[in-house]
Amino acid sequence: MKQIMILIFFILVFNTISPAGMVSFTLDGAPYNSPSEPRLRYPIYDTVILNDDQPLEFSWWLDSTLTGGFILKVYKGYNMYADNLILKENLPADAASFKAPPDLFEEGKVYTWSLIRTSTAGYKSDKSFNSFKIIKIKNENKK
Repeated sequence: MKQIMILIFFILVFNTISPAGMVSFTLDGAPYNSPSEPRLRYPIYDTVILNDDQPLEFSWWLDSTLTGGFILKVYKGYNMYADNLILKENLPADAASFKAPPDLFEEGKVYTWSLIRTSTAGYKSDKSFNSFKIIKIKNENKK
């Protein structure tokens, strides 16, 4: 009986110890697969000044590898609800900007834009976003 107990002890001890210590892993891998959120370039201020016929160019940094693309959304107001969504574009990985038509924006209204980076594996980053108010000026060259 004493020999069996010693054998069980050694089996338990040596099966739980590995040369590298305890080993654990997860199949989730989210911290390694989730891409970083994109860094916005413009607009990042409280106000945007546009001519009547000038498109609004949204831009961001291309600062991450393994980017599969971007999802750009523009909302009317501060709240990013589906009811407020006025523009959604799926953009390629090499896109660093997008020009939105000027008639999408009204004078004096607030808009919020968000950008999500997707990885080549299909994972999505956290969203980066900014709100701004539109100020339109008349184009002096119009007749």
